[in-house]
Amino acid sequence: MQLAIETSQKIMQVLSPQLVQHLEILQYTTNELEQYIYDKANENPLLVVTDAKVKMHYEEIMQLASYSDKSYSAQHYAPQHHSFNPIEMKFAVKESYEQFLLEQVPMHKNLSSIDLKILTFLIQSLDERLFLDVDLEVVATICKTDVMHVEALLDLLQTFEPVGVGARNYQEFLLIQVDSDALAPKLASRFIETDLELVAAQAIKQLSKKYKTSLHEVQKTIHYIKNLNPVMMGDQFEAIPYVMPEIEVERLGEEWLIKLNRGYLPVVTIDKQYVEMLKNDPNCKTYFKDTMRDALLLLQGIEQRDKTLYELARLLVELQADFFRKGMESLKPMRLKDVADILSLHVSTISRAVRGKYIKTPHGVYALQSLFTKGVMNISGKMDSIMYIKKRLKQLIEGEDKQKPLTDQQITNTLGAEGIQISRRTVAKYREEMNIMSSFNRMYG
Repeated sequence: MQLAIETSQKIMQVLSPQLVQHLEILQYTTNELEQYIYDKANENPLLVVTDAKVKMHYEEIMQLASYSDKSYSAQHYAPQHHSFNPIEMKFAVKESYEQFLLEQVPMHKNLSSIDLKILTFLIQSLDERLFLDVDLEVVATICKTDVMHVEALLDLLQTFEPVGVGARNYQEFLLIQVDSDALAPKLASRFIETDLELVAAQAIKQLSKKYKTSLHEVQKTIHYIKNLNPVMMGDQFEAIPYVMPEIEVERLGEEWLIKLNRGYLPVVTIDKQYVEMLKNDPNCKTYFKDTMRDALLLLQGIEQRDKTLYELARLLVELQADFFRKGMESLKPMRLKDVADILSLHVSTISRAVRGKYIKTPHGVYALQSLFTKGVMNISGKMDSIMYIKKRLKQLIEGEDKQKPLTDQQITNTLGAEGIQISRRTVAKYREEMNIMSSFNRMYG
């Protein structure tokens, strides 16, 4: 056996504690950041937190304090002696989640009355796991429409919070989570679609051979899938979060006003008296140094989060001007990577910035993530949205000669002539997603 010494160069990115905390704060929603601030304040005596809600309602509290006790009815504060009923509680949770989902419907404009009827019916047909508990054919019959129409509304429902709502089975529940995560491993969807049993068995070598990829990549993908959110049952639901837009965009004349919604966050400051006390104590030098560093990291992280969200909003207003003027139907294809490149940030940073956050526009409140849509580059160098391509595909099939239905290859050729360069396999995939049969079945089925 011969030993040899080899040298190689590697480029490695090492994240500093400061950057790690900044990225952690960036991914928090307003509700999560509020809780994080209070947790940090409990750990660090240098931090002073002023509750924003207390400040906002101070005058109301003082006014209420001046009222006489006699102005309140005895039954208002009389103790209640109701026994706990788990069945009633389960129905209450389901009803509250229905309401939570129904409140997200107005965020999506340009829905027709039949669209709203179908969407409401689907929401009311969810089981305790928030899985769909009705066949699409049944919904189509009841709502007097076709299955393709119902499928389109189900696709919309599956973009609602919480992630995974509207899934028809456990496999689809996992796929929805993967599809909503821009940083998901590239093979995650295929593993779930075709080899979930091998994933469960952790058949790393078998999957590596089948997909012709490294053992490390397979292991990473399996680990990712196993750490996706588990199915929630009715008694496991947490309190329903109130959708609070982090960003508000308002039009003033010809200008757009961008506002970060900081009003509901507590105000964080450093206690100067405590700083002086610790700083002058020779026995607390190390403790003072550590607590001051942590306090400054928190303040800097919040400031950096605000800066990133503002820059992101400013760029969205620039790139999606038609969307902010007209609404969702004018949304252009846009990827996380495109925005990351323009802002000179890593794509994971943008993914954290949009996670679970909402933006208020003149047309309604939207999840930031919903503004990033996939697309296909056409021959002119522009991006055609998948929604537009599916719509065009459906138009071609609806206008075909019913005696000689268009094959997938003929549709591919027609779209290619129009400048939309996609493969026959992609045409078949989109057709199947819209529940449109193959040319053979359209003729003889």
